Amino acid sequence: MKNIRIIIVLLFVNFSFSQSPKVTIKSGDTLKVKMNKMITNVKIVGNIAYTTTEMHFVNTSNRQMEAALVFPLPEGVTVSRYAIDINGKLRESVPVNKNKGKQVFEAIEHRRVDPGLLEKVDGNNFKTRIYPILPNTERIVVIGYEQALLQTEGNQLDYHILSTFSNALDRFEINIDILNPSKKPEIHQESSENNIVLTENSFTNSYQTKIIKENYKPNENINIKIPINKDIPNVYCQNKNEQVYFYGNIFLNKQKITRKKPNTIALIWDNSLSCKNRDLNKEFALLDAYFKNLNQVRVQLYYLNYKFQKNESFEITNGNWEALKSTLKTAIYDGGTRFSEIQWGTEDEILFFTDGLSSLSSSDLPKTNKPLYTISSLASSDFAYMNYQSLVNKGAFINLNQINTNEAIEELTYQKLKFLGIKENNFITELYPIAGVNVSNNFNFSGISLKKQQELTLLFGYQNEIVLEKTIVLDAEKAATQDIDIEKLWVQNKISSLDLQYDKNEEAIEILGKKYGIITRNTSLIVLETVEDYIRYDIVPPVELKAAYDQIAKQNKEAMLAQQKNNWINIAQYNKELDDWWNKNLKFVSTKVPKNKKDNKEVVVGYGYSRTNAGETIKGDADAPTVTEAPSLANNITTSKSELQEVVVSSSNDKDGIADEITSEATNKSKEVAVIAPNAMSNTTKKPKTKVTSWSPDRVYLKVLEQTPAENKYAVYLELKEDQENNPNYYFDVAQYFYRLGQRDKALQILSNIADLGLENHQLYKTLTYVFRQWKSFDDAVFTASTVAKWRTIEPQAHRDLAMALEDNKQIQAAFDELIKALKTNYLQEMSGQYEGIEDIILMDLNRLSAENPSLNTNQISKRYLNSKPIDIRIILNWNMMDTDIDLHIIEPTGEECYYAHKETALGARFSKDFTQGYGPEQYLLRNAVKGKYQIKTNYFGESSLTENGPSTVMVEIYTSKNGKTEKKIHTIQLGKVKENHNLAEINF
Repeated sequence: MKNIRIIIVLLFVNFSFSQSPKVTIKSGDTLKVKMNKMITNVKIVGNIAYTTTEMHFVNTSNRQMEAALVFPLPEGVTVSRYAIDINGKLRESVPVNKNKGKQVFEAIEHRRVDPGLLEKVDGNNFKTRIYPILPNTERIVVIGYEQALLQTEGNQLDYHILSTFSNALDRFEINIDILNPSKKPEIHQESSENNIVLTENSFTNSYQTKIIKENYKPNENINIKIPINKDIPNVYCQNKNEQVYFYGNIFLNKQKITRKKPNTIALIWDNSLSCKNRDLNKEFALLDAYFKNLNQVRVQLYYLNYKFQKNESFEITNGNWEALKSTLKTAIYDGGTRFSEIQWGTEDEILFFTDGLSSLSSSDLPKTNKPLYTISSLASSDFAYMNYQSLVNKGAFINLNQINTNEAIEELTYQKLKFLGIKENNFITELYPIAGVNVSNNFNFSGISLKKQQELTLLFGYQNEIVLEKTIVLDAEKAATQDIDIEKLWVQNKISSLDLQYDKNEEAIEILGKKYGIITRNTSLIVLETVEDYIRYDIVPPVELKAAYDQIAKQNKEAMLAQQKNNWINIAQYNKELDDWWNKNLKFVSTKVPKNKKDNKEVVVGYGYSRTNAGETIKGDADAPTVTEAPSLANNITTSKSELQEVVVSSSNDKDGIADEITSEATNKSKEVAVIAPNAMSNTTKKPKTKVTSWSPDRVYLKVLEQTPAENKYAVYLELKEDQENNPNYYFDVAQYFYRLGQRDKALQILSNIADLGLENHQLYKTLTYVFRQWKSFDDAVFTASTVAKWRTIEPQAHRDLAMALEDNKQIQAAFDELIKALKTNYLQEMSGQYEGIEDIILMDLNRLSAENPSLNTNQISKRYLNSKPIDIRIILNWNMMDTDIDLHIIEPTGEECYYAHKETALGARFSKDFTQGYGPEQYLLRNAVKGKYQIKTNYFGESSLTENGPSTVMVEIYTSKNGKTEKKIHTIQLGKVKENHNLAEINF
């Protein structure tokens, strides 16, 4: 039974769901899997809200499915609880290194058992994979997180619950519990016909409410307002390990110091595909208020997507910005994002409206001495990145999902108040946030006190001048609480501070994430089915399984551990096989057959065999023609039993592989019984010609474009895109179409949309790498390949892809080193079917690179693996999807077909391992090519899992060598129907 993968997209905005799950499934059965129950529990203590959401997903189809849940969380919030049902009971997750989590999940998935994995992907977005969802059953997923609530206008905290679904749920439930408020909270509901009433519980000093509805299509907009006393700091303490963890929240009456108004503004508008769903109302409201405040200013508009383009300049007079607004309303959202293209102008300040996600380049920005304000209205944004960029560039990050227009205007018009640290206190350690961060009206802080009772003085100021001090009393006994996990809040604040400079603090972040069970960029949460699985993969289980784990592990852990392996251990064997094959120096010999002869018999025709002594002899007699030293797969020809006497085929060790002498003796008229086949030798001076098959699939949208006048094609593409926005095939096909028209720049922009379709989708990025290489967009290819190698560190194929892209980009030493890394990459032994066998290909890559670049530093590998093996024809087939069976077929000029089941041919070809899992690649080698046509085909057997990524993309690399010169050609197509043959290219040698 096939495993069908679906994608369910959930958006957690304003601290809860904002829109219904979107189910996408390749087979079209999107309605067969849906959320049928959702239960949300909210507990609010002080300004901390704990939210837990339990989601039930039902599979009404007759097929087994794998689900992926994707959701963003607000700024500064991360998941701290993840659980799924195992055998009818919820099981809590445990932390694991992110790459290890992927490796273990995929290994177990191949065994068809029940793992669960939750990862942090780009920005503050999270993705969980659940497998399997059996036919006509449901799975349960629990997600929990906590966050600090912000003060809004007035003395109150706000908590929003937005739940809008396109389909009715069997059960919809919300439970709210507000502990110890200073006054009775207020609750407002805009979208329901029934008012919600908060009930006081005097025993627990709390207010509670519950909403339960069945067969209900949620359309909730609930706003809870919690009164606070701004003059009394909220401080909570928790004794642990001879020290006191504390968390506090204070409100600041900031002195408002107006900053100098700019005369010119650079407005950078991210119009990549990922920013299409921005909240224009919020962004326009901010710009409207700001321009009214400035009254008069000149604004230079820049668009940023795959390119950075300078647009019009607008004079704003009396706050009137209608011309600019009209232009922004008509902005076209198309293409991926490359922050590397940004170039600052001379404007006084920079307003950068973006989601902070640079999908096709490094996110590093050029240095500037102008204030940079990063602004976002999108929930799926990289908040840490935008915070850091504004911090180091004297500006501010404005998150329009968390503050209103009036608060946002203050960020732009007044100097920023900064937290400058604390008065010297040797008994306070690990205080977060770090000094230097911008602060708003309310300030959250946490740290460790080495004394149970003491005072803490917080310092605030402008620039580096202290203008405000706040003294806080820490009393571990009076402020003790069991309602909040203070230590976890502290570590979350620490991780948020470290995450501002992730590359510098990567190791520390992973240690904290694993210790406290918090998801970070490099720490995931995983659920396994059995105690044995936790032992096998060396993962400490949840509490419920710990006793059984310890008992079994004590007796037999070493024997049960999953074995790691890499391809380095196999290179000696693969290299020997390659040497043995190459040293045979096989050459094709054919026989001219006399006409009108009877008594014909089959005779195997031999090959030249590379050695220094006399040539091999083919002898025949009247009864039994025989061949000496013939390979097992030789071509048969027909000749007369009475005429073949002796044929001698000599071979040499010359580098060009050309035979020195061929002699033939016969007793009758036929003096040319055996000769080198016409055009069989490779000493011609003509270059081989490689012709790729035009990629023109039968698509309705391509037919529409074909009939559209040239000047309107891009506009029609945009119109058609409305119905194809999430379809990677569409961008691939249309980009290829524009490329064939000679519009390479437009083709690259269209293609680049694929980068914005999925968060950390390595299969789509592999597709991009293939096409970027083919179109010689080498910087892009290096970026996408290096990104995949980072996401998929365990995969040798990912490192080879990067190596080849680096070579294209003239980074030869880096390419060589990456190939060595591919051989040394560790993976689980049970996944050998996906990765073992690529040694054959990598050794040939290393051999070629070292032969073509004598100055390379090759100390990482023995010279015996680098002996020169020149090849006339080398063909490598790669594909982008795991668990896909695609076969390479080569039809040689003789008509013989070389493929996985026929690995040696009369021409002397060699074929690599047949990959029925993983990404390939498969390789065809021919040392001595004969003249003629070599047809390159692929046979698509299909996938063991259907995904949202469209059909498999294949890339064929074709190397042809003649007279010491090697030429390379790359061709990429997307496959269509399963069991369909595709003609990829042909070589005329």
